[in-house]
Amino acid sequence: MTNELLGITILSRGGTTTVPKQVREVLKLKPTLHEKEKLLWTQEGDEVVVRKGTPQSSFRKTMLRRGGRAAVPKHIREVLKLKSTLHEEQRMLWIRKGDEIIVRKGALQLSPTD
Repeated sequence: MTNELLGITILSRGGTTTVPKQVREVLKLKPTLHEKEKLLWTQEGDEVVVRKGTPQSSFRKTMLRRGGRAAVPKHIREVLKLKSTLHEEQRMLWIRKGDEIIVRKGALQLSPTD
């Protein structure tokens, strides 16, 4: 099974992130002014899987805003060891694995200096 990187986002100080456009397309998320879409975040083994939620989805869901931003639930931030601080950017990798969307903590990559 091949893994496809769909995007890299940054966790804001408020615990939110922008859901990459490719992820929204794969999950068929199209929030409108009158209808909200939900993301369902679940831990499966050592991975975090994100799915399109239903109106009845549990506390593990978050609302997707029209601009593509969504809160990352506290239990998921704890699993991924993500902390939002003033001094450090925390990256999130959005990966398509088969028909699932997996979220992982991104590794810090330093660019070479000249």
